[in-house]
Amino acid sequence: MARRTDMTREHAALLLGVDESASADDVQRAWKVWVRLAHPDAGGDRDHFEALMRARRVLLANRVRANAVQMDTAPAAEHVAPDRPSLRSVVRQPSRSAAIVLVGVAIIALASLVVTLSLAPWVSAAIMGGCAAGFAVGATRALLGDRGDVGHRITCVSLLWLPVACGHVGLSASLGSDIVLMLPVFAVPLVASVAWMNAGAGLWTPVRSSAR
Repeated sequence: MARRTDMTREHAALLLGVDESASADDVQRAWKVWVRLAHPDAGGDRDHFEALMRARRVLLANRVRANAVQMDTAPAAEHVAPDRPSLRSVVRQPSRSAAIVLVGVAIIALASLVVTLSLAPWVSAAIMGGCAAGFAVGATRALLGDRGDVGHRITCVSLLWLPVACGHVGLSASLGSDIVLMLPVFAVPLVASVAWMNAGAGLWTPVRSSAR
């Protein structure tokens, strides 16, 4: 008896007793029922058994191709990132007492130049840089509180550090100090403050990466 070497989807569906659009689970269930009855070890016909095997392969292969085409043609879901609040929207107005304290700290930070003039230039730069960074961190805490993300805090610290740092450099240059040559040392406290706020990407904290 000649055996079929090919099989249409319609013939395969009729052989298993399912619809042509049946799911893979329905095809599997029908195939298990029929193949148990047609198995040669159970007294079934070998040609019928092999035809059931081909029918299962045909229907499942068509189902896999249909799913692949559906996935390729399905429109990709649009991912809309939420709007990030601006720095101005998260800044709050400090209380009167907090504003007075901030002004006082800024004056003290600028006055630290006079105290450190007699020290080595790099020591003077480190102390003044620490005063400027301390003022910037404290003022950021007063202006932002618990609002804003790490980017807002880093931006605020940098903007508040800049005028105090420029004041230090300008005053030291007018007094004949060599602080300008120590600007890298002067900026170390600011860099340390930023690294502390964003410890995951800090200078001395290793970044933990996870496999995706």
